[in-house]
Amino acid sequence: MTSQRMIRQVVPNPGSLEEFCTLSSLNALGNKMLERETALAVEIERSASRLTDTILGFDEQDLGETLRAIAREIGLRHVAYVRFASDKGGDVSFPIATYSRAWQTRYFLHGYVHIDPVVSHGRNAVLPFDWDTLVRDDPTVLEFLADAARHDVGRNGLSIPVRNRRGRRSLVSFTSDHPKGEWAQFKRASMIGLQKLSSLIDSAADVHAKLPLPAVTLSRREEECLIWAARGKTAEEIGDVMNLGFRTVKAHLDTARHKLHCMNLTQAIAVAVATGVIPPESLSVRPESC
Repeated sequence: MTSQRMIRQVVPNPGSLEEFCTLSSLNALGNKMLERETALAVEIERSASRLTDTILGFDEQDLGETLRAIAREIGLRHVAYVRFASDKGGDVSFPIATYSRAWQTRYFLHGYVHIDPVVSHGRNAVLPFDWDTLVRDDPTVLEFLADAARHDVGRNGLSIPVRNRRGRRSLVSFTSDHPKGEWAQFKRASMIGLQKLSSLIDSAADVHAKLPLPAVTLSRREEECLIWAARGKTAEEIGDVMNLGFRTVKAHLDTARHKLHCMNLTQAIAVAVATGVIPPESLSVRPESC
């Protein structure tokens, strides 16, 4: 069989061989991107579990070290957290970052908090923002950004505002050295996960600072379902115990999870215990005795 006849069998139109090869390449590229996104989702989930352990007190590692581990796991350069004071001045307090000690010292000594465009914009921001969208026409700001680049802060940056249940505002920033195209893909694939991580980082910071965690109000049914889930019951088993349908139980658990700003049920249970929504003693009660 000639090569031309073989081409006709594989490609309906021999004249479109180049187009066929292009489509094959695009398919391969798409599969590769899907594999990366799946792997990234797994790493973000693992990072969320780290933070859950911190909130519950199972991991006594310094929060800064936890953030370093998270940056490594999801392929980022740095992770930084700052909290804004509740007064109108919006001063920054309780910073935690994985930046080098030299940069953090320099940042403090030069009063960069008053120049940093990320902090200035983040004080009143509601939505996540990429650092490339910030105004850079001020020579002082440009010099600050150049200094930050010299200290390996990261080529790209994304900041996510967090407003917790007490109305307290904070900002979580993620930086990377990805090429611009890869950075755009990374943001598209991980934005929801990074927003959930930011909420967990804020809760973990409260634990790190020995501050009382803000309370959240669940309905009686939501709380009961969450307690049974914490005891290891599946949604079907909870339905049997509480005489509720599977969909009703799942709706209660999903609502509780969303109120607690958690990515999955395990994290919701952890945050619920940490905030006192679930009394710790309720977890030690044997289900049969209830």
